[in-house]
Amino acid sequence: MSISARLHNFFFKRRLKKSGLQFPLRRRLHGVKSVDRQGALLQSKAGDELQFVHVPLKAYPHNTYAYSVSLNRVLGYLDEDTAKTLLYVFGQGFCLDGEIKELIGGEPYKYVGCIVRIFDGKSMMSDVDDFAPLHGE
Repeated sequence: MSISARLHNFFFKRRLKKSGLQFPLRRRLHGVKSVDRQGALLQSKAGDELQFVHVPLKAYPHNTYAYSVSLNRVLGYLDEDTAKTLLYVFGQGFCLDGEIKELIGGEPYKYVGCIVRIFDGKSMMSDVDDFAPLHGE
């Protein structure tokens, strides 16, 4: 492993420890009340695969969407504190894997909500030193 990769891993682990995050994270999705997102949530079930993608917006530079892989749709977004912490640890443009833990709400309530689990994407590639074989090099 190169020196730059070792330094990158060292600083990543340091930021992770300082943030106090314990993976997998369990959070509630926000912004699920729109008709589009309610329709997507009603088609979802516990265990569905999600990706959490940092997409900065002018007024919300920490914005992190929860994207359903199977439905190819945005289900909602993470709360501001969690999004800012993940941005501090993983940096701009991060993408983390997750899943729907459970759907909440529904009858007699107006809306369906969602509890999600977020996995640490770095741990899945911690043993990989060289990606050259993937690129045919």
